[in-house]
Amino acid sequence: FVVPTAPLLPQYLAIGSTMVAVDLVVMGAYTGMAARLLRWLRTPRQQTVLNRTFSGLFATAAVVLSFVRRGAAA
Repeated sequence: FVVPTAPLLPQYLAIGSTMVAVDLVVMGAYTGMAARLLRWLRTPRQQTVLNRTFSGLFATAAVVLSFVRRGAAA
């Protein structure tokens, strides 16, 4: 969406400032969610639930990967 015939500096500044603004919002939300999750994970029972959940996900991924066949070399 950059117009090659228009001056590039203002276009790049607009793209860059938009990217920075979006990144700040996303990283702020990510940090807020991580803080809430850490408060939830303080007890050993909740950590056990999380460990079992992720071990199940990794086991599922291992089973799925065991069925994947590699294609012929290009």
